[in-house]
Amino acid sequence: MRSILLSLVFAAGLYILLVALAYSFQRSLLYFPDQHISSDEELASAGFKPIKIITQNSGKLTSLWRAPADPTKPIIIHFHGNGGSLAVRLPIYEAMAQDGAGVLAVGYPGYGGNPGSPSEEVFYEAAQANYDWLTASGHRPGRIVIVAQSLGTGVATWLASHNDAAGLILEAAYTGMDDMAQRQFPILPAKSLIKDRYRSIERIDQINMPLSWIHGTNDELIPFAMGQKLFDAATEPKIAHPVENGGHNDLWMRGVGALVRTDAQRFISSEK
Repeated sequence: MRSILLSLVFAAGLYILLVALAYSFQRSLLYFPDQHISSDEELASAGFKPIKIITQNSGKLTSLWRAPADPTKPIIIHFHGNGGSLAVRLPIYEAMAQDGAGVLAVGYPGYGGNPGSPSEEVFYEAAQANYDWLTASGHRPGRIVIVAQSLGTGVATWLASHNDAAGLILEAAYTGMDDMAQRQFPILPAKSLIKDRYRSIERIDQINMPLSWIHGTNDELIPFAMGQKLFDAATEPKIAHPVENGGHNDLWMRGVGALVRTDAQRFISSEK
């Protein structure tokens, strides 16, 4: 009996240690920033330029901007996923601008040489500051389309629930990062421990704009069913684009760029 009790105490101690480590290092498990920065030549070749966005908590952040070809084109404000940087996604931003759309690729705190450390709070602050830069530059909300991938969909949904825009396009969206954490770490009370929750499921019915949802049916990271749950909770008008056999990171190789461009143009064309 003594040995059994000692084993139970040891196992409980290990579990508590595991929980403590997961709680302490959770942001290292969620955010994977790359510090690579595009050269001036690379940006110029793609038609982009760096702009400085001032935030209170993270300081001066660098985002990438390409102006629209003319007033009939949408302006996409884009929020990327939890890994990499703006530099590694430059071909995606070029594809978004292919038909003349303006593109503001939002630089996150702690990514791509930007100051600060990643967190839900500072990502929301960066999102609002970039949106405010667009409107202060004379771009009407009716021409702005909010677009996001993966983790960025939580940031985009928050922004859309607090501001006007022509539409919201979510690629590989999730209900909440707490739900994702529990799925990734089922033996831990992850849902209760997570700091950065990004609870899109509690905001999606608060957006007052058309929604486009894009998700791979074979997404190995964010289940298609989770994205479907978020989409179902949204109000009309909305449209779903299931990408048959699409995974999490291959959607742009499966023609998603054309969907984004088409829906963004349709959203601003229907704006009254």
